[in-house]
Amino acid sequence: MADNGLASKLYGYAEVKGIPTAYVMEYLDPSIWQALYQLSKSKKKPRKPMVSQLQGALQEIITVLDEKSYVHSDF
Repeated sequence: MADNGLASKLYGYAEVKGIPTAYVMEYLDPSIWQALYQLSKSKKKPRKPMVSQLQGALQEIITVLDEKSYVHSDF
């Protein structure tokens, strides 16, 4: 997904028995990126162009997942 600009890049991870795995990922600037959950909780209604962009991005994500035969439980 990161290769397509649809997710942050995974730089690495560390696994130690008995504790949760630690992941190091690309920082997503909140002035550019916003989680859909946060957007859904906003009292401000999204403008039509934003809705169109979101629909297009979600369709692109679904297409990439499908092309790579990945499955995501949210879809």
